[in-house]
Amino acid sequence: MQKKPEWYVIQVISGTEQNVKSSLYQRRESFWLEDYILDVFVPTHDVVTVRAGGTKVKQQKNIIPGYILVQMVVTNESWYIVRNTPNVTGFLWAWNIPVPVAGSELEQLKWKVESNKETFSSKFKLWDRAQVTKWPFEGNEGFIIDINDEKWLVKININLLGRDTPIELDFSQITVK
Repeated sequence: MQKKPEWYVIQVISGTEQNVKSSLYQRRESFWLEDYILDVFVPTHDVVTVRAGGTKVKQQKNIIPGYILVQMVVTNESWYIVRNTPNVTGFLWAWNIPVPVAGSELEQLKWKVESNKETFSSKFKLWDRAQVTKWPFEGNEGFIIDINDEKWLVKININLLGRDTPIELDFSQITVK
C-alpha cells in the first residue's frame, strides 16, 4: 500500500529556488518517479521597484528565500533523488525523519502568495532630501514628508515663494540626494 503524498520543506541554496524546481521536475521524469514526486511550490510574490530616472521594474521575490515545498511520497528512492538534486541542502527534519507541513500552514502560505500579488519596494524614506526632476517643479529640492506605496506617490516640502509648500509627486518625478 502506497503512503499518502504530503508537502515537505526542502532547504536549497538561496537564489536557486526556481532552478531546483525545474531540476526536480526533470529528475522525477528521468527516474520515473511521477507517482512519488508530485508537485513543487516556490512561494513568491511580485515586487515593483523604481530605478533612477523613474523606470518601474517588476520582479518576483521569494517569500521564504532558501526554501521550497515539495509534494511527495517519501520512499528511499524519492528521498534520495530530491536530496541529491543540485543546490538542495536537505529536508527540514525531526529526529532524522522529514516532517510534513501541516495543512493549515500550507493554506496560510498559499493565501499569503495570493494576497500579496504585487508589493512595492521604493528606495525612498521619510525625511530623505529629494530633487524634483520633472516639470512644473523641476530643480526644486525638499524633504519627503509622506510616502504612498499603493499609488506610487510622495509628498515633499519645497520652498515656493519663501514658504514650505507640500506637493504630491509620482515616484518617477523625483530623485533622492
